[in-house]
Amino acid sequence: MTAADGERLPPSIGGLVDLAFSAYVQRAPLYLGLAAIVFALCGAVYLASSFSKSADVTALNLTLCQLFADAFVITIVALGTGTRVAGETPPAGALAAGALQRWMPVLGTLTVVQFVFQLTAGSSGLGATGDWSDVLFAPAVWLLWGALSLAAPLAALAAERAPRAMALALFRSLSLGLRVANLPRLCVVAFAGVVPLLLEEVVGDLLFQRHVPHAIFWANVPVDALVVGPLAALQTVFALDFARRAAALKR
Repeated sequence: MTAADGERLPPSIGGLVDLAFSAYVQRAPLYLGLAAIVFALCGAVYLASSFSKSADVTALNLTLCQLFADAFVITIVALGTGTRVAGETPPAGALAAGALQRWMPVLGTLTVVQFVFQLTAGSSGLGATGDWSDVLFAPAVWLLWGALSLAAPLAALAAERAPRAMALALFRSLSLGLRVANLPRLCVVAFAGVVPLLLEEVVGDLLFQRHVPHAIFWANVPVDALVVGPLAALQTVFALDFARRAAALKR
């Protein structure tokens, strides 16, 4: 990484957030188009699965569709943001081609991350909690989620091939994100990731209480489709910043 590349990563938290926002806005038509495709694709999968008359099958198919679609969106946004930091502006076609090459490592990484999220969700303070200990442990769980959320963008930007890229991305996300010096910045990443989950929880409860048809779809898919791209840009910028602060960032 050259000195000029390093200067493109602002030293302040506000500067990093602004960089992530501007990197997303720079290619907003592409990313919003992908969000619309994700929404339509998940809607088609949900509609087709609803004929099975099994709520569990429908929910599983919807989750898998979101996982595959989100992995591609994260990959292309991470590549777009990473090239922005490197001072390059590849065309949309080149980004899409690169995303297709890195999609599987990101998908595998995101699957592991989501599995950890499910294992620790009971102590996150979101949803139904068993006792006060769940609430007390929630901040630690959020920080863990924030660190792990860096893994998918790191897998997208990794030079290694899968499965080594997956393993290294998971290791780097934890080793960089949970460094004491990075914890204040990790709080920003964690908070940004928890807010959409909380919004989905609140919207879901309201829709289910009012017996709105297809509540599971409307409570999750619209928020996820709109948020996954901006979150990926934010996570990518902070992942690069953490690597720079640890003197581990390579061009």
